Amino acid sequence: MTGRLTIFSIMFGVIYLAAFYYDLALFRYYPEVGQFHFLRNDNLGVVILWYGWIATSALASAAIAFAVPKQMAERLWPGWAWIIPAAVVVGMLIYERRWFVS
Repeated sequence: MTGRLTIFSIMFGVIYLAAFYYDLALFRYYPEVGQFHFLRNDNLGVVILWYGWIATSALASAAIAFAVPKQMAERLWPGWAWIIPAAVVVGMLIYERRWFVS
């Protein structure tokens, strides 16, 4: 089972980065009206996409983790579960530096 958890951990960060960059939220939450929607609705006010990005990443990562054969997953070095997400965090910081640098 640890091999599949490693694959899930690796893929979650990568898919989250893609979902964030390409706006691939499974759903959108509109806090002013307290509603979730699958499609964009500009009439409902401010939108929170984070919940949708998390759901997209979790579902896609779980699907990939279970699609990889168990023998192949077990051969994967567990250190990748730390290295790849750390690289994703660095990538996110580089992308979001516009908020911190004038």
